[in-house]
Amino acid sequence: MNTKSKSAFKSISRTKLLSQTAQEEIKDYIVRNALKPGDPLPPEAELAQGLTVSRNSVREAVKSLEALGIVEARAGSGLFVKQFSFDSILDNLGYGLQFDTKQLSDILEVRYHIEYGMIEHVLQVVTDAQIEKLNAILERMRVVAEQGQYSADEDQLFHQVLYENVNNLVVRKILDVFWAIYRNAQKRVAMPQPTNPMATYLRHVAIVRALEAHDLGAMQQAVAQHRIGISTRVRMLEEAQTLQPET
Repeated sequence: MNTKSKSAFKSISRTKLLSQTAQEEIKDYIVRNALKPGDPLPPEAELAQGLTVSRNSVREAVKSLEALGIVEARAGSGLFVKQFSFDSILDNLGYGLQFDTKQLSDILEVRYHIEYGMIEHVLQVVTDAQIEKLNAILERMRVVAEQGQYSADEDQLFHQVLYENVNNLVVRKILDVFWAIYRNAQKRVAMPQPTNPMATYLRHVAIVRALEAHDLGAMQQAVAQHRIGISTRVRMLEEAQTLQPET
C-alpha cells in the first residue's frame, strides 16, 4: 500500500462534461502523486466526493480509463494504476479511423514512413527462413495476378512476414490498423482494386530481391515504389466520394 501523502483532487465544474473531466483529473492525480503501476487509487465513493461529481460519472470515467489501459479494477480489492501499454490505444485506433477515407489516406502515409524508416533494421535481421516464406507468398501472388486478380490476404501476410524479425510490437500493430481500415473500406465504400495486379506483384518482388541482396538503396527504392499503387487507389476513392451527389 502506498502510504505517502497524496495531492487532493480538484473539484470539477458542473458546466463541464463530468465523466470526461473526471478522466482527466484522475490521470492528473496519478501524475501529481507519482503513482506507479500497482499503486492503489481511492475507491469510487472517495473519488466522487473529491471530484464533487456523482458515482455514475466516476464509474464512466473509470471504464474509459480501463479501456485505455491506465487503471484496472480488481474485484474485491478496488482500483489500481495499471502498467501502461500502447496495445489498448492501437487496438482501438482502427475502429476510430475506419469510417473516414481522408484518415485512411493519413494512416497510409504513417504506414509508409514507418516501413521506410525500418528498412535498415529489416536488412540487419533478415533470415533465410524469412526469405523463403516471402518467396512462397510471392509465388501465390504471381498465380493470382496472372489470373488478373489481387489478394489482399497475401499482401497483408507479405508485410507481416517482412517485419516479423524486427520484434517491434508497435510497428506490427500500426500495420494491422492499416489493414483493418483498408478491409473496412473494401466492405463499405467499394475500395478500388489494383488496375494491374501483375504490377502490384512485381513491386513486391522488387522488395524481396533487394532484401536478398542486402541492398539498402534498392530496398528503399522498392518500398517507395510500392507506395504508389495503394496511394493511387486511395486517391481514386477520395475523388469518387467527392464527386458523389449529396442525398
